Amino acid sequence: FDTNYHYIVPELGPEVKFSYASHKAVNEYKEAKALGVETVPVLVGPVSYLLLSKLAKGVDKSFDLLSLLPKILPIYKEVIAELKGAGATWIQFDEPLFVMDLEGNKLQAFSGAYAELESTLTGLNVLVETYFADVPAEAFKTLTSLKGVTAFGFDLIRGGKNLDLIKSSFPKGKYLFAGVVDGRNIWANDLAASLITLQTLEGVVGKDKLVVSTSC
Repeated sequence: FDTNYHYIVPELGPEVKFSYASHKAVNEYKEAKALGVETVPVLVGPVSYLLLSKLAKGVDKSFDLLSLLPKILPIYKEVIAELKGAGATWIQFDEPLFVMDLEGNKLQAFSGAYAELESTLTGLNVLVETYFADVPAEAFKTLTSLKGVTAFGFDLIRGGKNLDLIKSSFPKGKYLFAGVVDGRNIWANDLAASLITLQTLEGVVGKDKLVVSTSC
């Protein structure tokens, strides 16, 4: 992406066995809730997780990482179910891969993954966040059509084209998390510029569906 941040890259192959090994997201949600603070647990989305991984040593380069979706989605269902049981009302999935120029089969993987998770997500508000610039038009269509998702987040600092797509085709009744606060630097936000953007978006989605958010 277009930042100087790094992430730990999983190494995967056809023999990998996923398991629910860390309950960190649930434990930290419970800890905050016990202090009277309602938080939104954030998980790396399943498709971005796989596509941002790399092939383990010795794995044939032709191996399709997306073929692991049927193995990893049951783990996501376990995590989601436990978060629901703990009282979570919102869950956020980070899917930054939406800003890349993706082939049709990869966009279809997003649709298929969230359709599979839909029944588990019932009763929750679900936010899918994209960040690091523009979401291409075709990916925007796929993103805003995902099953079981009630909110979508966009970078509106470097993602100028996102604003045009939102104005022309953002789905009615969904929440918009407007990334008008620059998450790439430590400086004070340009509140006047943010307000202009928010006023424009209020006319598109309605005040009750508009949430101020960060660009990344």
